[in-house]
Amino acid sequence: MNPVRVRFEDGTLVVDGLPIEALPDGFQHDPRIGLPRGPACAYHPLVTLLHRRKLAYDDVARRYATLGRPHASSRAPRPYQAQAIAAWRRSGRRGTVVLPTGAGKSFVAELAIADADRSALVVAPTLALVGQWYDGLKRAFGGTIGVVGGGAFDVQDLTVTTYDSAWMHMARFGDRFGLIVFDEVHHLPAASFARAAEHAIAPFRLGLTATLERDDGAHERLDSLVGPVVHRMEITELAGEFLAEYTTEHLTVWLSEEERASWDEHRARFRAFVDGNGLSLGGANG
Repeated sequence: MNPVRVRFEDGTLVVDGLPIEALPDGFQHDPRIGLPRGPACAYHPLVTLLHRRKLAYDDVARRYATLGRPHASSRAPRPYQAQAIAAWRRSGRRGTVVLPTGAGKSFVAELAIADADRSALVVAPTLALVGQWYDGLKRAFGGTIGVVGGGAFDVQDLTVTTYDSAWMHMARFGDRFGLIVFDEVHHLPAASFARAAEHAIAPFRLGLTATLERDDGAHERLDSLVGPVVHRMEITELAGEFLAEYTTEHLTVWLSEEERASWDEHRARFRAFVDGNGLSLGGANG
């Protein structure tokens, strides 16, 4: 019996040697080639299935490699960061970590990259954050760091990109990474951005955010795109010991009828933009 053959093609997987009914969910018969085709993100369940059934297979989909770069940081992880990585590892190196701003989510990502030891891609919302990630990864792992976005297209074993560039180009290089880190992962469920997860074979995935829940409820998609929430801590749990103490103050501002009408008009326009682009304000109502 010939081995099953798995290949990556334009953000999808093509399987030769197994019928549709033997494959994980998401595969459909492609009449153009006479073979089953499914989303690239089905790579992990597909390979798991092949292993469990002890089926020989020829994997020509995977182009990622062992990273082989030691983590150069001398910092010891804080207890909650170590707990986050341990929980992520127990979950098969898939899942989301929710920590407040300032709690060191990027250091958690560095720990995950070192732990997975696979070619890794970091996806960030803005070019400014891409620059910050670039600097941090350079300090932590040395060597060449790739950048995709802002006019650059340099794909390396350790690369950082924007959500916009990730969804547009993942069909081209979605076979290059074994780990994807989604910074501010609450952006990912937006219709276009989700392709960044769907078109990648990466079996290891880490989501990071301080504001998981979206007003449209789309954060529930993250379980399938990245994995479940594996560790969560709120600011109240870290304030005083790891984060500065804080107080919350509410100020009331009285508006005239004209000011209120102007406020309502501009707020409605703002909400239409936010909702129309699948953005999240972390559940804020203001």
